[in-house]
Amino acid sequence: MSSETLRTPLAAELDAFFRQYTEADQAKGLVYGHATAEGLSHSRGFGVANDDGLEPDADTVFPIASMTKSFVACAALVARDRGLLSLDDPITAWFPDFAGAGAMEDPCDPPTMRMLFSMSGGLTEDNSWIDPFIHMDETELLRQLKDGVRYSHSPGSTYEYSNLGYALAGLAVGRAVGRPIEEFVHDEVLVPLGLTRTFFDNAAPAGIDRATGYSLDVEGRWTPFAPTASAAFAAAGGMMSTVRDLATWMTWLGAAFRAPRADGHGDHDEVLSRASRRELQRLHIVDPPVLSMRSNGGLQANLGGYALGLRVSQDLWRGTVVSHGGGLPGFTLFMCWHPDSGNATVVLTNSHRGDPATLCRDALGRALARDEVAAQTIVLWQETADLRAEVESLIRAWDDEVAARVFAPNVDFDRPLVQRRAELERLVDEIGPLGAPRPLADIVSAATPADVTWSVPGEHGELICMIHLTPINPAQVQEFVVEAVPFGRPRSASPDDVSPRRSGLGPAFIGTMPNVRVLLP
Repeated sequence: MSSETLRTPLAAELDAFFRQYTEADQAKGLVYGHATAEGLSHSRGFGVANDDGLEPDADTVFPIASMTKSFVACAALVARDRGLLSLDDPITAWFPDFAGAGAMEDPCDPPTMRMLFSMSGGLTEDNSWIDPFIHMDETELLRQLKDGVRYSHSPGSTYEYSNLGYALAGLAVGRAVGRPIEEFVHDEVLVPLGLTRTFFDNAAPAGIDRATGYSLDVEGRWTPFAPTASAAFAAAGGMMSTVRDLATWMTWLGAAFRAPRADGHGDHDEVLSRASRRELQRLHIVDPPVLSMRSNGGLQANLGGYALGLRVSQDLWRGTVVSHGGGLPGFTLFMCWHPDSGNATVVLTNSHRGDPATLCRDALGRALARDEVAAQTIVLWQETADLRAEVESLIRAWDDEVAARVFAPNVDFDRPLVQRRAELERLVDEIGPLGAPRPLADIVSAATPADVTWSVPGEHGELICMIHLTPINPAQVQEFVVEAVPFGRPRSASPDDVSPRRSGLGPAFIGTMPNVRVLLP
């Protein structure tokens, strides 16, 4: 019996993983979901969602708090693509009385819509301040802003999470489209995507299976919070949804980074184009790098920051992960997805204890590890595959006419071809004779569709070869590096003096190359 046969199914593993949260009394109830590129694949709830004893499932409605922001940013891009606004509009285009001061560079220009949606508007972090004001209406909000705001940073310079800035940006979208932001999100995003159990809390239908938020009192009893309805701050955190709808949302957003389906099913490009959905999930403001410890004891380096209503991190082993969390009195919620593979997880809890966000990230990591998911999928240009074959033929038997055709002029300029030919002969002698060609079977890695690193096996080792193509047609090879790696020496132990100019493309970088999957065109 194989080890794979004995392996616990992923759904059972994740059930056990999330069940511990309610069993440890971190929440009265929890529901989670795991999605693939095809949508929700598994969901399970634990505990109870409310005082009626409802067991939460994929269709139980929870407030999603700041996860709302991705929906509002999507609606802003819908409006932008229709020519109703520009993300580079200053907020004063919609609120002329807005005024801010306090930055070292004063006086400075007001923040743009893009800055506010990417949490770089210069306003100070306000998560502690916001909760009592969720129900505040627009008139009262603007009254409170009449004396201006103070910047903690110059607008556009630094990431700092601002619910106030996001609320203003959402209200501005409403002014631009001529109807409340809640109506615009509902009509232009939720309805066409079929998100029938996602809505703003100020328009929640009666009779829904709805979770109640709880807090533990001093005697260890779960005490419910009364439901709230947002107003001026709706764009910052006023929506409600379910695991099923959020799985659809994550799958649709992530699909913009994968090849379109042949049948077009589920693409919904009419709602927002693939290009604009990618823009929604790309970094707009960068955080300082973070080095953290994985749950298995290994180190993890993350580079990331804020996109538009979403966080983006670059895991050096698994690649891009998009996420956002949310929190309200009595609720903690989180969603994250790996666009390249389509894996996604979401967890909704009716408590503000513990750290379900880390649980959710770990669950996604377990799914990615189970499938041995790559950090990135790179599909080579046809020219890259063709020129790789021609360059390998040169390595095996030099031909001046072929060399003149495949190499760009800079290759001979950087190092004369006669010297390159002599060096190749020496390297082949070192590890040869060479084995029979195996077209593209020996690819080691790639950094872009325009480059490829591959191995040519020999009797005493291997040649590690790299080409990188020119940006103009007809494509030629602009970088060409070959190194002999005898048996017994790791590829990563390559001498520095042969590494190419462009870090990450050549043999000297092989030992630390990201986990990349390379596909033929």
